[in-house]
Amino acid sequence: MTGVLAALFGAAAIATLTTGAVAVPPLEALAVVARKAGLGALGEPGRQAEAVVWGIRMPRLLTACTVGAGLAATGAVLQGMLRNEMADPQLLGIGPGAGIGAVIGSAAGGVQGAIAGGIVSGVVTGFVVRRLGSRVTIDRTRLILSGVALGAALSAWVGFLVFAADRSRVPPIEFWLLGSLSGSTWRSFGTAAVMIGAGALVLLGTSRSLDLMSLGHSEARHLGVDTDLVATIVLIAVGIVVGATVGAVGVVAFVGLLVPYWIRRLVGPAHRRLMGVSALGGAVLLVLSDLVARLTLEPVEIPVGLVTSALGGPLFLWLISRTRDV
Repeated sequence: MTGVLAALFGAAAIATLTTGAVAVPPLEALAVVARKAGLGALGEPGRQAEAVVWGIRMPRLLTACTVGAGLAATGAVLQGMLRNEMADPQLLGIGPGAGIGAVIGSAAGGVQGAIAGGIVSGVVTGFVVRRLGSRVTIDRTRLILSGVALGAALSAWVGFLVFAADRSRVPPIEFWLLGSLSGSTWRSFGTAAVMIGAGALVLLGTSRSLDLMSLGHSEARHLGVDTDLVATIVLIAVGIVVGATVGAVGVVAFVGLLVPYWIRRLVGPAHRRLMGVSALGGAVLLVLSDLVARLTLEPVEIPVGLVTSALGGPLFLWLISRTRDV
């Protein structure tokens, strides 16, 4: 499974670096990467190829990888902790919640401010979702529907803030609600990658406890797991990861639902392996989705979130239709 995903990722990465308004031959694109890595074995690339591949497409590719991996890993964790295969950080409202802080941060401090603000409001929204989930009257499906309603309300506030902000400093509403990788830079990638990586390492450290919590929180407590502490740590880490992704590229829906849902059926429920393979799958999905977004209506670029929603929406409807909790 890992080998197949790695091969897909390699093909998608080459396509990302070589296709677009300016076509770059694969060998020349590889020569650019080799030169930047200190290797000159593939020859001397042209200046235009270097500017396009290294200045524009490489940060976009790496941002897609990092964001896709982070969203898929958080989806795998939330599905396990909540014992709900429909759990997704965007569907639960954490993504739109992070968008509020990201817009405010963007107005105050550009992309780095957006990432910082997204993290703060993402963590806060995560604890709001936890409060909803702690109510015994809300079952597994109603929790998701409550998250969707919360996300819709928070998305409206994102819209209000965008229209009230200085348009020269804050990206347009479609960026925040539909996601886009078009503005990716080395600076935005570096900031987001550090925060996503930190949050992912924390989530990886909870994998053993999450394995036990997947059996049921009561059973996990009997086995010595402090479920409240683990849930708190997980929600903080999820808020950091999702907030960083929203600050960098806006809300990209359904990656955290699609990828771990299928990966769990292929590699099993053990969270350490599940998170790792899901992260790779999320990177592949978002890179391929970005390719579709760039090339389908070229030269017009559609938001990447439209592509992931077109893929994830039918799965979500199918999961809702076969659930009898409502």
